Amino acid sequence: MNPDTLTKIVKIGRKVDPIIFKTLAQASSSTFQSPVTYHFKTGGKRMRATLVLIACAACGGRIEDGMNPAALVEMIHNYSLVMDDLIDRGLVRRGKPTVRVKFGDSVALLIAMLYREALDDLIEKCISPNKTRAVAVQAMKDIIEGERLDIMFEQAGREDPYLKAHRTLNPSFALYIEMIGKKTAALFKAASQIGAYSGRANLRIIRSLGEFGWNAGLAFQIMDDVLDICGEETGKQIGKDIVEHKLGNAVILTALRYLPRPKKSEILTTLRSEKVSRAMLMRARQLVMETPAEKDCREIAGKYLLEAKAHLSVLGKSVYRDGLATLSEAIVSRTF
Repeated sequence: MNPDTLTKIVKIGRKVDPIIFKTLAQASSSTFQSPVTYHFKTGGKRMRATLVLIACAACGGRIEDGMNPAALVEMIHNYSLVMDDLIDRGLVRRGKPTVRVKFGDSVALLIAMLYREALDDLIEKCISPNKTRAVAVQAMKDIIEGERLDIMFEQAGREDPYLKAHRTLNPSFALYIEMIGKKTAALFKAASQIGAYSGRANLRIIRSLGEFGWNAGLAFQIMDDVLDICGEETGKQIGKDIVEHKLGNAVILTALRYLPRPKKSEILTTLRSEKVSRAMLMRARQLVMETPAEKDCREIAGKYLLEAKAHLSVLGKSVYRDGLATLSEAIVSRTF
């Protein structure tokens, strides 16, 4: 992602921060506000909030009308991150200790619950609260199902009876797409649709922007997988999916199709080891990067990008329609 583009995205998205902090302040005691706001203060690109705001404006709405909806979507996203770190026992996010590391698992769970309960306060301030609520609730249901599928892609590291009984040992790429569709793309779709509702768009535009967000979200997650395995350390732990025994990574799945049986078995053995050492991680990355998997996945992400941009044709020409295209392009070109 071009640094200038990132700066613009963050600048737009951070317009919602005062609303988020005010909402959390009203929902929590004064002694709890520092832990409650910690996660939001660690950074983040606010990409989904930006998506809501630009979608709203692209549909003819005022940026002001998109502020509470954008804060809502950002709250959902960060709620899911805190929960994800609890489920995955995450240590670092955005280059800083996760909420669970900073305050403990019990407090992190309370913080996530507070985020969840604060959503309705934001929904009631949206232009179309009932429609917005329906979209938001569906997105959260999808995220939960996506998280379940993601955990089932793990090859070791958990003793939960359900997961051990239902572990996905040989996932198809289609199942991977289903998983990231629910875990990641669903919220991009919701952000686009909620932005469109805020701009008082008609049903045709709302549906088209939903498809735009869905495809952009798939491209985003595939690129996230590429950067996890093939990127450089910039606040994110490189090879995190390998350390967490996850077979649900586009690059790993693609690489396994290319590798000869001995090397494929070596990667699977690493993923199925109770503890992945630094040496095992680096070896697995080396094997993956011997294949054209990174190139293939970038091309797949590029195809989803083209599909996303095609759905913008329902919008009239404007700087905001161009902004949606630029935002989706930044997703695929990003380096972190």
